[in-house]
Amino acid sequence: MFASPTLGRRRSICIDDRSIGFVSMYPGSDNDRHRADMGYAIAAKYWSQGITTKAVKMAMSQVFKDYPDLLRLQSFVDVENKASQRVLEKAGFQREGVPNSWELVFAIVISILFMETNLSKMITLRPFRLSDVDDLMSYAGDDQVTRSLRWKTLTTRDEALTFVCTDVCIPHPWRRAICIDDRSIGFVTIFPGSGDDKYKADLGYAIAAKYWGQGITTKAVKIAVSQVFNDFPILVRLQAFADVENKASQRVLEKAGFQREGVLRKYGYLKGNIKDLVVYSFLSTEVAVL
Repeated sequence: MFASPTLGRRRSICIDDRSIGFVSMYPGSDNDRHRADMGYAIAAKYWSQGITTKAVKMAMSQVFKDYPDLLRLQSFVDVENKASQRVLEKAGFQREGVPNSWELVFAIVISILFMETNLSKMITLRPFRLSDVDDLMSYAGDDQVTRSLRWKTLTTRDEALTFVCTDVCIPHPWRRAICIDDRSIGFVTIFPGSGDDKYKADLGYAIAAKYWGQGITTKAVKIAVSQVFNDFPILVRLQAFADVENKASQRVLEKAGFQREGVLRKYGYLKGNIKDLVVYSFLSTEVAVL
């Protein structure tokens, strides 16, 4: 069963080399090349026999190899189509929500198939280097990433060079590049206090949009936490602030072991807006439980 090639990205689901249905992949382009949409159908006589689930699993095992840049495979299903929802769930897709009144979105990311088991080997933190300029530009020049940062979006390589060398990265007391294969895909920053506040520090982070939703930021934050209490022996409290609307960032902190303490109303100023922020903390006595 599966799969005779037809029109490039569409594969025929076959039994005894006879087509009984299809699976299609619609890869994105440009800034969306990290994700693809999937569709499928089989003849009614073969419904409810597990055939579609098997075909979808086979397609998944192939598509991440055929499209090396692909990180996310998603599928949209009518909310009334329970059979199709079961196919995706049995194939390992995660139900994410209802973006419209009539459809559900399911997704599987490469972390489920490959990256998750290798995260501890693949992800490293290190100080920034001059050679990180182009990699930094790929995410610091992306409005999707910078909209939740105080940084302005970088527009030129010269801006990125200044950013790395003199303004933000290399001179910073504790800013680390989040790396995969030693290529910077984001950062984690610690802002240590001074004077009477030297026992506490603030944490900040961001990664390139193509790596969102894969557990990479959580892993990087955990690595940072394990290091920072050694680097700053006087540190007792590490805290982080997340926009009340930024649920993804809140999940990162919770999965990294931070405790949610409450909401600070109209507390943070970001790009012309005063924001309600959720405050999280991690104490030095909690490092052992990481």
